[in-house]
Amino acid sequence: MSRGAFTLVEVVVATALMILALAAFVGVFVMAKKSAAISENRMEAVHNARYAMEQLLTCRYVDAALTTGAHTTDLAGVRYGVAVVSNSLYTVKNIAVTSTWVNPTANITSIFVLTGSMSSELHQ
Repeated sequence: MSRGAFTLVEVVVATALMILALAAFVGVFVMAKKSAAISENRMEAVHNARYAMEQLLTCRYVDAALTTGAHTTDLAGVRYGVAVVSNSLYTVKNIAVTSTWVNPTANITSIFVLTGSMSSELHQ
């Protein structure tokens, strides 16, 4: 026992501890990959909604793209709706752009909504 060698029990315990540490380390990378996929899908949805809203806000107030009702866009998962609110002084078109995205780890569909307004007084 005085030769400084490891016993079989010590080697087995050390190997088990290394396997546990390695499993935890791999688990962290798996969770990071899932989180990155979720963030990527969410950011794509936000980008698409912003792009669609920018395109709509460059339209003239009387353009066909801004007619009342629900509309689709060329972007996947992006739709928008226009509602008109008016009183004796002005008329406003409220625009709501919705962009859907899927959480790939849980197959849950989420919706991102972006809203804007366009006044008849300012946008002729």
